[in-house]
Amino acid sequence: MKRHVSRYNTNVIFIDNDDSYIRDVLAKFEEVNSYNIKIYSRSKDFFEDFNHIDQFKREIFIIFLSTSLESDEQNNPIQVLDVLKRIKEINSNSEVILYSDDDDINLVSAAFHHGAYTFIKKNENIILRIENNIKGIISQKNFLIKKESSKKFTFFFLLFIVGLVISLLIFYMTFPEWFIS
Repeated sequence: MKRHVSRYNTNVIFIDNDDSYIRDVLAKFEEVNSYNIKIYSRSKDFFEDFNHIDQFKREIFIIFLSTSLESDEQNNPIQVLDVLKRIKEINSNSEVILYSDDDDINLVSAAFHHGAYTFIKKNENIILRIENNIKGIISQKNFLIKKESSKKFTFFFLLFIVGLVISLLIFYMTFPEWFIS
């Protein structure tokens, strides 16, 4: 069976304390039903589910993470970089895309350092950017799968050629009269 990533094994997750904003955005997103989409208004709820998900190689997780999250029990704001680090600890292959109303260059730079895929600014183009990033990640994952498959094919082909040459050498050494005319 051929391995590849498609819309049906793509999990798109949104973590945003303003889940009504995300629901409004997704209502305008034409291909929303093609993906496995979940929305979390609290990162704590997300991690309760994410820790228990069976993560298969053919499934990918694209996580859109708002830079403004909820507050913890002591009323301290949850730090987006802590959430990003924890996501990457649980599944280093997940692609995390930060989005925000403002573009704090220090936060964005630190997020890239900790494995964020990209940053999207909340504006009138967010739907298009969400679509393009999802399609780009799926394409990139499929390219890597094909590249790995190609490496395996090349390895086995070279192994076959080496085996054939060694077999011919053994036959030549054992039965040289077969090769002399």
